[in-house]
Amino acid sequence: MFKKFTTRIVLAVSMILILQTSASAQRVRRVLFPTPEQFIASAEAQRIIEDASAFVGNDLQREYSMVCSSTGPERAALARQRAGLPPIENYTVEPTQVFDNMWYIGPTSQGAFVITTNEGLILIDTLNSTEEARDILIPSMQKAGLDPTQIKYIVLSHGHPGQTDHTGGANYLQSLYGAKVAMGKPDWDATLPFQSPDRPLANRDIDIITGSTLTLGDTTLSFALEPGHSPGSLAMFIPVVWRGEPTMVMLLAGAMQTPDREAYDALEHIMNDIAKPRNVRGVLNTHAGIFQDTLEDMEVIRNNPDGPNPLLYGQDQAQRYWSMIVECARARVIALEDATD
Repeated sequence: MFKKFTTRIVLAVSMILILQTSASAQRVRRVLFPTPEQFIASAEAQRIIEDASAFVGNDLQREYSMVCSSTGPERAALARQRAGLPPIENYTVEPTQVFDNMWYIGPTSQGAFVITTNEGLILIDTLNSTEEARDILIPSMQKAGLDPTQIKYIVLSHGHPGQTDHTGGANYLQSLYGAKVAMGKPDWDATLPFQSPDRPLANRDIDIITGSTLTLGDTTLSFALEPGHSPGSLAMFIPVVWRGEPTMVMLLAGAMQTPDREAYDALEHIMNDIAKPRNVRGVLNTHAGIFQDTLEDMEVIRNNPDGPNPLLYGQDQAQRYWSMIVECARARVIALEDATD
């Protein structure tokens, strides 16, 4: 009897250790981009970067310096840290109606978007925790005149095992309002086994894969997987309206990170086969400032709501930008491959 009991304890402890080891392995992030030295050392990468300058014209200089760097676009906090600059103060941003049917809600560090439809609201991301969803997201929505009880769907742009900066409030909001929660299938698979008891993830309602759509009333979102930053990072294609004129923007949760050919092929498909044919005119992220959706841009919109929208590119400008993104992502992949040869 004692021998059987001891065996069971050993097996239980072994299983715990296996799960802990697996969880730790999940949290170790692979190399997402080359170092500046590796990027410069790759002659082929530098040739591609030089050729990509043909897309800049006189209106994409900032984008070229950001997209065609060794890292590609990155969170403002990380970019400042890398440059040795002090961190940005983390405060709750004034709710901003970035389009007629879309709002930015939340802090400077990471936020959420709310899409309005004629049958309710779609929420993209949920901040870091129950507390932030309760004390920041819901009051900010109410301040903007948005009714949180009308949240019908929550789309989580991506998730990481043991990290909840986008998913942390989803369980609370799902329980409170009965909203259905959607996330990329690979990220559900990766995050659910390792959720923290003090920050439980939402119940798994909808798996998103490339080609999935989500319709609420008069609005349909479409999706593709953008692996790299996480296995199930989403590219979302969102129909928006500005001053009554419909157009299309995309939200790239993976921030254009292409650590390998699979990730690059997915990004190339997103840009060349979806963004270009659909005349997508803007690119967003719930970390404000990764792309052109900076805090300063939102302030411009708040201060001059009747002026031009800084989140929208002209059609020719956008087409050149998407081409630039593809080429500079290819350069980073090649630099990483050259560094490991």
